[in-house]
Amino acid sequence: MTLKIAICGAGNGGVSAALEMTERGHEVTIYHSQGYSKGLDNLREKNTADLNGKSVTFHKFTVDPAEAVKDQDVIMLTIPATAIEDVAREIIPSLEEGQLIYINSAAAMGALRFRNTMDKMNVHTNVLVGESMSLTYASRYDREKNAATIFGHNKHNLFSAYPAADTGAMLDVLSKMYDYLVPAKNIVEVVLNNGNPESHPGPSILNAGRIDYAGDSFYLYSQGMTEHTINVVHSIDKERQEICAKLGFEVLDKSARSVRSGYFEDGKTLLEQYHTSPLLKDLLGPTNLENRYITEDVSNGLVLWASIGDTIGVDTPTMDSVIQLTGVLLNRDYFDIGMTLEKLGIDVDSAKSLNALME
Repeated sequence: MTLKIAICGAGNGGVSAALEMTERGHEVTIYHSQGYSKGLDNLREKNTADLNGKSVTFHKFTVDPAEAVKDQDVIMLTIPATAIEDVAREIIPSLEEGQLIYINSAAAMGALRFRNTMDKMNVHTNVLVGESMSLTYASRYDREKNAATIFGHNKHNLFSAYPAADTGAMLDVLSKMYDYLVPAKNIVEVVLNNGNPESHPGPSILNAGRIDYAGDSFYLYSQGMTEHTINVVHSIDKERQEICAKLGFEVLDKSARSVRSGYFEDGKTLLEQYHTSPLLKDLLGPTNLENRYITEDVSNGLVLWASIGDTIGVDTPTMDSVIQLTGVLLNRDYFDIGMTLEKLGIDVDSAKSLNALME
């Protein structure tokens, strides 16, 4: 089955997805906002880029959201979590009945946020909206070389629609694109299995001096993960597991989840897994403290997790400490500006009521 797919966001994941989906026989349009298209001239003018050394030509590149959305089967957002509302506002006026909105990014209640934005805009087009726990790819796109490299895929990527009752209908279509999307109970379970808030912020801010001094040569996974910084990852993961248990979700530690997803090899310590992962160890960065590994994964990751913990009665002292210290380093209050259940319009007082709201 050939799908018409609009991919919103020409970053690492978006370009990689566009090229791979084209190779798999789908008709792909890339949409990227005009104001953020600097350096994309080659991609934009030729509709072509290299994927793992092979030239691939996709259907179209556009900076017009209406053109991007028209007649598409699937609209896939491969964007930072911090940009969900902005991109949603751009494309919502052009949505058509029956389209699927797939938020393929680091999960941060994006499906609910998209629907909330539709409500605020008073647009009630009948679409299905869902998100996966992480981007489907470990990949990089070099704008200067106009070349994408896919290092691997997330081979067990939890997915849920919002509401969860739509998950099966969405997976019936999305399975034509990806065969490793796995249904979750709801988007809260998806959010709590996003691996970035565990891996990125704590070790990154503990390496703040190194990043400030020589960020262009800093590799978090192979250099920033040490016998001591790994303890922060373990502690945050323990708190996350307690939240999952309270909500009745599957409880797996960071290592086991990453082995299942194909990022790590079994039989090693977590520290060894970070150091040897062929998908992660050679990824550069973060090269500065304003990197998504810190700003996004705190504001839309740890703050959201801690908010869920507060709501259902699970203490998160290590998450709170990392949030606080990140705010001190960057001179901002992440508890105030970060994503919380309250900001999402969720007013519940128990795990049972939170799960029920997502159904």
